[in-house]
Amino acid sequence: MSQTANTLPALQAALDDYLGWKGDPVAILKAAVAENPGFLLGHTTLAALCSLGGVPGSARPIRRALAAAAAAAHDATPAEQLHLAAARAWASDDITGAASAWEEALALNPRDLLALRLAHDTHFYLGDAAKLRDVPLAVLPSYAHDRARRGFVRGMAAFGLEECGDYAAAEREGRMAVEENPADSWAVHAVAHVLEMTDRAVEGEAWLRDLGPYWQAAPGLAVHQWWHMALYLIELGRLDEVLALYDAHIAPGEGPQVLDLVDAAALLWRLNLAGADVGPRWAALSPAWSRYANDHVLAFNDIHIAMTLIGAGDAAALDQLEASLNRYAAAGTGTNAKMSIELGQPVIRALRAFDAGDDDTVVAILQPLFRRLAPVGGSNAQRDLIIQTLGIAAHRAGAVDVAKTVQAERARLKVGTPLAWTRLH
Repeated sequence: MSQTANTLPALQAALDDYLGWKGDPVAILKAAVAENPGFLLGHTTLAALCSLGGVPGSARPIRRALAAAAAAAHDATPAEQLHLAAARAWASDDITGAASAWEEALALNPRDLLALRLAHDTHFYLGDAAKLRDVPLAVLPSYAHDRARRGFVRGMAAFGLEECGDYAAAEREGRMAVEENPADSWAVHAVAHVLEMTDRAVEGEAWLRDLGPYWQAAPGLAVHQWWHMALYLIELGRLDEVLALYDAHIAPGEGPQVLDLVDAAALLWRLNLAGADVGPRWAALSPAWSRYANDHVLAFNDIHIAMTLIGAGDAAALDQLEASLNRYAAAGTGTNAKMSIELGQPVIRALRAFDAGDDDTVVAILQPLFRRLAPVGGSNAQRDLIIQTLGIAAHRAGAVDVAKTVQAERARLKVGTPLAWTRLH
């Protein structure tokens, strides 16, 4: 067995940071494996966190971590073997296989909180709402007498319930998790989703402001919480405040996470739809995405790179992105390659057509796809941006039946209508 008394404190510290969206779990694990090269779970978790952070499997940090894990695996436990299998699968674009391996680890030990969190994040990237809900709920009874950990599991369950449209249960579980631990940023975020999807913008703004001292201390998710705040303000028509919020809290600084860049692009696109002038912000965002333009780890990320390049008016870079995606799709056979072909590339073409005012093309591309966008990843609230874009294009093109169908689908997912939508009525 590769774990020793020397490595357990480091694994626990890294897990605490990972669950709390704080600190630097990668740095903790790097230090631990440097001191204990046989620390298999340290290596596998490093590889997994890099994959989840948008690093391609061919990159040196992942290859090195997986090689070290393999070297330490001669006496690995079944659970460790499953963690290694999951990390290898993610790195080779078998994202569904990675999720399955972590689910197997949970079947062996429902209290493997590391496997649960890694599986949960992977289910999010797969857009698998049922697994986001069912996997945490299945293991929650195992934490009945563990108050310190129970809230984290409950927060994950809350987010899954929200993504499945069970908003009442999601809000109940999320608020209970926050009562147990107000610093559980993921549980705060789950309730924020509920308040967004049930058109309670005033309440949502108050929820995040009241809990601000807690979630702002969790930098891994803080930008995304500000993004949710911005959605409430858009609903309330306070666009000047949204622009100020973007500049203060969402515009990328040094070394931004991919999730933060996704939020920046999505918010600027929503502001454009709402009729705001975002000025030079697109051009300022574009360089931050440049290092990821050829990675193609997730189609969801590529869509947001394309949004940024469209917004910045950089047609040459957009052409290069699409050419790179064509090469990737032609060579790839994995989970993300499939999603890129089926959803990512068509959505990018539709966004480009939308920007060009070719609304008929937007409708032709997105109308067959908009009800099955989930596997491209992200949440219902995030993918709603694509549905909004289709709805606006359908209105502008005079495609009344499509517009009504889109509006009905949005009503199913989300009570109320955003400013960008109501401007068309």
